[in-house]
Amino acid sequence: METASSVHGLGEKSVFDCIVISDLHLGSDVCQAKLLEEFLTWAVEHCRELVINGDIFDDLNFKRFTKRHFACLKVIRRNTDRDDIRVVWVRGNHDGPADTISHIVGVDILDEYGFDNGEIQLLILHGDQFDTIITDYPWLTEIACGIFYFIQRSMPHRAARWIRRITKRWQRNSELIMRRASEYAASRGFRFVTCGHTHLPLVAEYDGVLYINSGSWIEAPPCPFVVVQGNQVRLEQWPLPHLAAGEESVAGEEPVAALPSSETAPPELPAPS
Repeated sequence: METASSVHGLGEKSVFDCIVISDLHLGSDVCQAKLLEEFLTWAVEHCRELVINGDIFDDLNFKRFTKRHFACLKVIRRNTDRDDIRVVWVRGNHDGPADTISHIVGVDILDEYGFDNGEIQLLILHGDQFDTIITDYPWLTEIACGIFYFIQRSMPHRAARWIRRITKRWQRNSELIMRRASEYAASRGFRFVTCGHTHLPLVAEYDGVLYINSGSWIEAPPCPFVVVQGNQVRLEQWPLPHLAAGEESVAGEEPVAALPSSETAPPELPAPS
């Protein structure tokens, strides 16, 4: 596992120590590519580190990419060599072989990443390693993905999203991955952990660990992402409330925490002593 190192030369407009997103699924017919391009353009100017926590791609069939999908990839790529921001890619189960595609984004692919700003130590990993359906029945996963892609091409986007959501719930992945990721994080000495994979945004405390799932960018907006700011880790939504209202962001301004209406955030844990 790699651990965050200090990044120098930060601009005054930086607001967040780290932003984490997951499950972009570029190439998917239901990817929120326009919204994602806007978000990425904003994010690279408002954080010290941007972590993409798995499943940048829906698959490696780039014939499915639209101009918007390539535009999102271009935003990521052109910011990987900057001195004032670090871009990190944590692998996901849809991303393909690391040695084949790492050059596409311009960064090394990690299995997991430990972010540390001196106040928060956050373990970041995609979460598919805790998914027993994938690990125990890979052939079933391949069949299910094939069926879903057929439905995605043949049915309206809303139906495709609905099928994906109920499938994830049927697998009980959200709760299972929350438990296993929290236990793993605790065993590594982390009190904060974030995953993707399930596509269901979630904030929960389990066994003394604050777990946040960053959801996905294939659902109807607003779309979720995780931020670290000082001694806080929380879930936000894009567009941010003040940006959606047409207001300008202000450096150092405390952003409003916005959680999905179906989820309730537990009290924030203090930073580890």
